[in-house]
Amino acid sequence: MKCFIIKILLLVLPSVVFAQSKTVFPKTNHPFIVIAHRGFHVDAPENTLESLRKAIELGVDYVEVDIRTTLEGVPVVMHDANLERTTDGKGKVSATSTVDFRNLKIKGTEISPPTFSSFLMEAKGKINLYLDIKDADPEKIIGMLDKYQMRERVVVYCSPQQIFQWKKLAPTIPVITSPSSNIKSPFEFEAFVLSFPASVLDGNVKTYSPEIIQKLTEINIPIWLDTLGDDDTPQGWETAIGFNIRALQTDKPKELLEYLSKRNLR
Repeated sequence: MKCFIIKILLLVLPSVVFAQSKTVFPKTNHPFIVIAHRGFHVDAPENTLESLRKAIELGVDYVEVDIRTTLEGVPVVMHDANLERTTDGKGKVSATSTVDFRNLKIKGTEISPPTFSSFLMEAKGKINLYLDIKDADPEKIIGMLDKYQMRERVVVYCSPQQIFQWKKLAPTIPVITSPSSNIKSPFEFEAFVLSFPASVLDGNVKTYSPEIIQKLTEINIPIWLDTLGDDDTPQGWETAIGFNIRALQTDKPKELLEYLSKRNLR
């Protein structure tokens, strides 16, 4: 059985390498990529134009942003499926009209959650975006990226199953996904990437071993780690650097930038 799988991998690998060669990553000015999770939301609410602006001022490479759609199918910026945690509204984003969504206020503020259109308008020409597609039509998103000339300034995070649609519609846009939680060996990771041809894998420091990272490096698959929660510390960042990771998503972009500067990685 293992020999059979190896033969399949050898047949599939060239097509995956070809697909990867089409991918165009957004340009960055630094050897180490810093991704601000939901923007710089220390002094501003998450996933707002304010958190985007503050992240731009801070000098991060990417802002991660979550995309959902309203009742009419208009893409908007919101992490949760429901409105209660972050806004003064109630119910599901997908059951909320666009007019009502625009009239919402972020809890404790007079700030309204943005539409994806307004987010793109603010980001255009200033920063790269890491699009976490929670619930949105890829064709519509791609059309909006083209409208605001942002196709070459984004990467897209989606489920493994959604990769194929994104690759078909926009083969140059890098696609990020999470590896299955039940795969543990280098061989299994290689098989996963060949089955679901992502441009990048994410995960946390516990997802990967040095052997797995070596295998992914051999087949030209970068790893962009999420150092969130307990991993979002100098110790967690140091572990990632020790794994030769060169892209981190963080809730503490200011502290991470300062840390990397001291390590001469910015």
